[in-house]
Amino acid sequence: MHWFYHVVRHVLTSWGYWAVLAGIMGEDAGLPIPGETVLMFASFVAHKSGELQLPWLILIGTCAAVAGDNMGFFLGRHFGKTLIRWVKKLLRLDDIDIDVARNLIKRHGGRTIFFSRFIFGLRTLAGPVAGSLGMKWKRFLQFNILGAAAWVTTITLVGYAFANEFQTLLDYIEKASWGIAAALFLTGYLIWRREKREYKHHRRRKVA
Repeated sequence: MHWFYHVVRHVLTSWGYWAVLAGIMGEDAGLPIPGETVLMFASFVAHKSGELQLPWLILIGTCAAVAGDNMGFFLGRHFGKTLIRWVKKLLRLDDIDIDVARNLIKRHGGRTIFFSRFIFGLRTLAGPVAGSLGMKWKRFLQFNILGAAAWVTTITLVGYAFANEFQTLLDYIEKASWGIAAALFLTGYLIWRREKREYKHHRRRKVA
């Protein structure tokens, strides 16, 4: 992966803030670009050379993250039926599974959008999934802005503060991200199973 880090650093020093904008939006559009790496390298460049300024990094990174997620949201809203059919076939889900997912988005969607911003992979899926399952755009936008601002600010400040331990910090964040993702997936699965049992029980009572 050293070649990848070299390429990212070269692009950042050559294109500056435009590279940050394109990298963050590209990740949210589904490209395999780790946003943490882009922000970390950008903060590293800001610390070492002063070619980039931290306040501008935070502002541009936040705007890019919000714009990218909203693109995903409206794609999910527009192509939601197709996406849901594909997911149902891929994961062998039924209509009850989709109804349970919609209920969970209504009840816990805001927190999900906020915390998914910190997990590589989940932040790319959050927008399309929220749009597909009918989450209200204003609520999505509110937590999207909060999550994007918190994520960009945290990553850039940490990267700037620990620029001298850059590689160690990058490895640690990557490992932590995978661990948190696994924990969130497990928690989400357990919640979904509980909600599905309650949903089926409620339907049986209505029929009876």
